[in-house]
Amino acid sequence: MQLAVLLGSTVTMAVLFGTYMARMITYESRPLEKTLARVENGFYKMVGIDKDQQMSWKEYLLALVVTNAIVAGFVFVMLMAQGLLPVSQGLDGFSPDLAFHTAASFITNTNLQHYAGDQQLSVFSQMTVITFIMFVAPASGIAAAFAFIRAFIRKNFGLGNFYVDFIRVIVTLLLPVAFVSALLLVFLGVPQTLAPSATVGTLEGGQQTMVMGPVASLESIKQLGSNGGGYFSANSAHPFENPSGLSSMFETLLMLVIPLSFPIAFAKLVGKGRGVSILIAMLAGFGVMLGIALVQESGPALLETRFGSFGSVLFNVGSLSTNTGAVASSLAGMSPSAVTGLFLGMFVQAIPGADGTGMMTMIVYVVLTLFIVGLMVGKTPEYLSMKISSHDIKLAVFIFLIHPALILIPTAISLMSGDAQTVLGTQGQQTVTATGYTQTLYEYTSAAANNGSDYFGTSADTPFWNYSTGIVMLLGRYIPIGLMLAIAGSFTVKDRKEVIEPIKTQGPLFITVLVVMTFLLTALTFFPFLAIGPFSMGS
Repeated sequence: MQLAVLLGSTVTMAVLFGTYMARMITYESRPLEKTLARVENGFYKMVGIDKDQQMSWKEYLLALVVTNAIVAGFVFVMLMAQGLLPVSQGLDGFSPDLAFHTAASFITNTNLQHYAGDQQLSVFSQMTVITFIMFVAPASGIAAAFAFIRAFIRKNFGLGNFYVDFIRVIVTLLLPVAFVSALLLVFLGVPQTLAPSATVGTLEGGQQTMVMGPVASLESIKQLGSNGGGYFSANSAHPFENPSGLSSMFETLLMLVIPLSFPIAFAKLVGKGRGVSILIAMLAGFGVMLGIALVQESGPALLETRFGSFGSVLFNVGSLSTNTGAVASSLAGMSPSAVTGLFLGMFVQAIPGADGTGMMTMIVYVVLTLFIVGLMVGKTPEYLSMKISSHDIKLAVFIFLIHPALILIPTAISLMSGDAQTVLGTQGQQTVTATGYTQTLYEYTSAAANNGSDYFGTSADTPFWNYSTGIVMLLGRYIPIGLMLAIAGSFTVKDRKEVIEPIKTQGPLFITVLVVMTFLLTALTFFPFLAIGPFSMGS
C-alpha cells in the first residue's frame, strides 16, 4: 500500500510538474505569466542579463561552471570564517580541506558530509550557506537538462540562456514548491525556528538541551532538489528531520517528483509515446532496484522503529535512485541485498536519477542502445529523425566510462595507501574484509555519482578523504554535464529527416530493450567489484 500510494501520487504530481516544465523549456506562456515575468525581469536587470541572448553549448557550459565556481568560493570562505562571524554561536570555522570538501560536495549536488551539522554549523551557516547552495546546485542541473532537451526540438537556435534558465528554475519552480513543502513539513512535526536549541524536561524529571533551528526549510529543498545533506548528522533518521511514517512518505515523494517530471515534459515536446516510454523504463529500473533491496530483510538493528524494515528500505531506495543520498537508517543496518540495490542506483544514475542530470543520463543510455541495436540489425542509428554520428557515440561512451574510472581508481589508491584502513580501523592487517572493501567502494561510488550517502561520516574528515572525494565529486559532476551539452550541441545542428530508426523508440519492445541494455552495460562494468564487496558480506 505504501508503494502504491507513493508511486500513484508521485506520477500524478509529475504530470503537473512536467507540463509546467515543458513550458519553461520552450519559453511558452505559463500560469501567472505576467506576474512571473515581472519578477524574473527584475532579476535580469539587477544582474545585467540579456534574456534574449542564445548560447552555444560551450557558452552555456562556461556560464554554468563560472556561476557554480563563484558560489562554491563563497561557501568555502564562509565556512572557513564561521568562527569570526558574530552569530557563530562559539563554533570554529572549518579546516581548509573540510571547507573545500563541503563546498565541492554541495555545489555538485552531492552533499556528502564529513562534518556533523548539528555540532559544527551555526544556525546562520545552515541558512545562508547550506540552504542557499541547495537551491543553486539543483537549479544548475535542471537548467542543463532544459538546454539538453532543446537540442532535440529545435535547430540552429542555440541551447537557450543559462542565466535565464537558472533564475527561472529557482524563482518559479524550486522556491515556491520548497516554501509550500516546508510549511507541510512543519505541520508534520519538523521544527522551524531561529533558536539554536531548546531545553525541555525529561520523563525522569531532569532537563535536556536539544539542537534546533530552521530544519523544515532546509529539509524541503534538501529532498526536492536531490541534495540529501542533513541538518543533523543522523540525516533523515533523526526525528526532527523525519518525524513519522507520513513525513517519510512525503519526503520520498519530494525526491522523486522532479526527476519523474522530466519524461513527462519530454513527452509534451517530442511525442507522448517516447516520453512515456522513458518514464516507464525509469520506473521499471526503480522496481528492479527496490526488488533487489527487498530480497533480504534489513534490520531490525540500526533501523528506526517508526519506519520499520520496508519503510526504511523504501525511503533509502527512493533517495539513492534519485541520487539524493538522504538516509532514514544507518547503512550498516541494511542487508547485503539492500546495499547491492543502492549500489545499482548509483551505478546507473538514471532510474530516475537526480534533478535534470538523471534525464540527461537516460538519453545517453538511449543513444548507446540505438547504437548497439543498429549494429545488430545493420542500420545507421537514428533518433528523433536525426542521425547519431560516430562523434556522438564516442561522447556517450566516454560519459559511460568516466563513471567507473572515477570510482575504481580512487578506491584502489585508498586501499594501497592505507588511508582506507585508517578509517576502517584495520591498520596493520594484511587483508581487507568484504565489509571494509564495500564501505570504501561505496564512498567513492557515492562521490562519483554525486549521491552523498556514505558509511564513514565524520571519521573521513581527514585531508586525504576530503581532497580525494572532493576532486571525484567535481569531476563526476562537470565532465558528464560538459560532454552531454556537447552532444546537445551536435544534435542542435543536425538535419531533421523522416528515417526508419533501428528500433522504434517507443512502446513495450523499446522499453524492454532499453532496460535490458542499461542493466547489462552496468552489470558488465561493475559485477566483479560487487562480487568481492556486498555479495561477500557476511560470508
